[in-house]
Amino acid sequence: MTGATLVQASVVVTGTRVIYPGNAKEKTLQLTNQDPFANVVQAWVDIDDPASTPETAKAPFMVNPAVSRVAPGSGQSLRLIYTGAALPQDRESVFYLNVLQIPPRNAAQADRSQMLLILRNRLKLFYRPDGIAGTVEQLPEKLRFSLVESGASWHVLVDNPTGFHASFGAATITVGNRQVKLRAAMVPPYGSVQWTPEATGALTGTAAQLNAQLINDYGARVGITHGLQR
Repeated sequence: MTGATLVQASVVVTGTRVIYPGNAKEKTLQLTNQDPFANVVQAWVDIDDPASTPETAKAPFMVNPAVSRVAPGSGQSLRLIYTGAALPQDRESVFYLNVLQIPPRNAAQADRSQMLLILRNRLKLFYRPDGIAGTVEQLPEKLRFSLVESGASWHVLVDNPTGFHASFGAATITVGNRQVKLRAAMVPPYGSVQWTPEATGALTGTAAQLNAQLINDYGARVGITHGLQR
């Protein structure tokens, strides 16, 4: 029996997140098709529903074109348009841009041991109004971290006193000779999140240090180091 190989769509989306300024009439996003064949691309925005479809998504954004054919080695511009629904003006709102890549059926016909793989990219879309106090560059210094312990149970509490979302790629805490990975999650504006450890067990030692990777507007990781009181 011959194993199957994948024919994978390769439409590349510029960037890892989208920042939509509150005063913008539209935001343009660029796609590039790196395949030797054309791909059909379908795009839509949802509020926070990974199972969303273009028919069920209810986010206040339109994508134009919603469906397009991208020729091999070519590109396509997507226009994101805010429809004007009421959103908070003192903080960011987060949505998700879905880009579904559908390769042609005949891409796998030359070799019947191949199968097609339909890919769906999902990017965070931040609506950023003008009325947010401070700047996003101040976010790393504004975040507050504290270690909360109760016997063998513990977590790191992250407080975000700004109007910007704080997205993280990874985080660890080091106590003595032990380093533990944390389940780092995005912290909403003017909110807090508990980061729980991936491994259980009480912490030993007195000095605790947090190392986290904050993701900025460009998708780059900014290192944050904090000493935590025990």
